[in-house]
Amino acid sequence: MTKNIAVIGAGLAGTTIALKMKGKFKVKVFEKSNDVGGRMSTRKEIPFFFDHGAQFFKINTVDFKNFLLELFSQKTIKPWSFRLAYFEGQYLSKIKLIKDSDKFFVGAPNMDSIIKHLSKNCNVILNTKIETITKKNGKWNLYDHNKKSYGFYDWVILSLPAHQSLELITNKISFYSLIEKIKMKGCFTLMVGMNKSLNLNYDAALIKNEDIAWLALNNSKPSRTNKNCLIINSSHEYASNNMNTSKDKVLKHILSTSCNLLNYDLFNSTTIKIHQWKYAEAEFPPKENFFIDHKEKIAVCGDWFINSRVEGAFTSANELSKELLK
Repeated sequence: MTKNIAVIGAGLAGTTIALKMKGKFKVKVFEKSNDVGGRMSTRKEIPFFFDHGAQFFKINTVDFKNFLLELFSQKTIKPWSFRLAYFEGQYLSKIKLIKDSDKFFVGAPNMDSIIKHLSKNCNVILNTKIETITKKNGKWNLYDHNKKSYGFYDWVILSLPAHQSLELITNKISFYSLIEKIKMKGCFTLMVGMNKSLNLNYDAALIKNEDIAWLALNNSKPSRTNKNCLIINSSHEYASNNMNTSKDKVLKHILSTSCNLLNYDLFNSTTIKIHQWKYAEAEFPPKENFFIDHKEKIAVCGDWFINSRVEGAFTSANELSKELLK
């Protein structure tokens, strides 16, 4: 009889594990948001589109390259060539030209296009936040916030940040104490949509010793609309000191810091939105690529196991799938 697997979280790790297990198991993926993507999401504030999670990714392994081959052939993944500025505080130190051959990749026409394409062949249940998982007669039962049951499963795979995984398990699970040790760093992402161009001599910037750490003109990426979309990421340090500060105050601070850096008034922009990523990356990743409890039939994977990068999410899920298929 085919075994049932429940995967919680439809980012790259969750989608990868679902695809890898699909042939041998019946797999259902549960996602709390109204779309797939996780940290590779795209925020739509019509007419503006913002890749407000992962900005680009690199490919360092043959496994990851092979996994994405179809997306390359369909041009759902393209190289991003752009002018990258380096700032020390407010001082512009250099501008480097990133060429196609440097292989900084993005999804096209949006970052979430990658997960949308991959998840087409998965059974994904959206707008469903699993809040409780309980074991009964050797099977896992999943419940949402209304105590509605989503059936019984032989295995549960959590593809969530460490803290959110911890909320679903008890200390009976062998890796509970390992997850408990993980500290995650946060980040604020500011999205600014404008009716006119900033006319900068660079497309993205890495900023040191400032409360903002990265900014990018989203429309400089391939296959984007020509709308002027600016993405600004806070530093992890600023985020950790201001996780409980009001969103409005954080928005104004990041906006005014950006205005100073760009020498441009962004306050009158058409669209200004802020997103809080509470769990952007692990301070110290675990030594393992995933955690698994064979006895309880539960496992966890995600980018935070490796380097909190896009390929890390794939590698963690891919390694876990090999272990499960044994």
